[in-house]
Amino acid sequence: MNIVKLHATTSTNDELKFRFRESALPHLTTIYSMEQTQGKGQQGASWASEKGKNLTFSVLIRDIQLEMTPFQINKVVSVSIVEWLKEELQIQAKIKWPNDILSVQHKLAGILIENSFSGSVFSHSVVGIGLNVNQEIFEGLPKAISLKNITGKDFNLEELLCSFLKVLKNNLCDPLRVAQYYNKHLFKYNQLTWFTSLHNDFEAVVKGTDKEGKLLLQVQNELLAFSLKELKWKY
Repeated sequence: MNIVKLHATTSTNDELKFRFRESALPHLTTIYSMEQTQGKGQQGASWASEKGKNLTFSVLIRDIQLEMTPFQINKVVSVSIVEWLKEELQIQAKIKWPNDILSVQHKLAGILIENSFSGSVFSHSVVGIGLNVNQEIFEGLPKAISLKNITGKDFNLEELLCSFLKVLKNNLCDPLRVAQYYNKHLFKYNQLTWFTSLHNDFEAVVKGTDKEGKLLLQVQNELLAFSLKELKWKY
């Protein structure tokens, strides 16, 4: 795998997209940086990370043999992180829809996937991942947690990165099989939980996702689909 280490960049996603526009890069080309000055999260949010403490990296996914939707790729990446945490680090985690990774109900990692198409045909994805590793204090982020917070141990960032990329590479060889485990790892799956919508707070049972990636909730006796902009979790 082609792994590029940077001391600093604005955003690993932006850096990888720029390099891909300039030259043909192979599948699973990865850029990781010790510091991001303009790290990005979902819906234009920023991703703050203490310099040199965490893993902030982006992976190019292309040349997948099977036809996949953007949300199926999201599923594979999310499941890969959760299974890697469990199998390699013995850390239990869940996927909080659509693509946050929680451990002990705190945010351990976030995913930002930017997809490109040639006409209506999927071309490639730039998968940005931020994993809290050795940072211990998260000012203004009471729901954040790191591997060190959980285990009390320091981790080698490059060893973690290579270990995860091996899991992702293997899972992308059979992505549809991996994607089917998304609900198994979904936060609050088949459980009653509270949400905030544009209009009110309500309780619902999490029933999975539809093909477009919307969250399926059973509200009383009705099954409803919600997009990311339509509701927030309360937990």
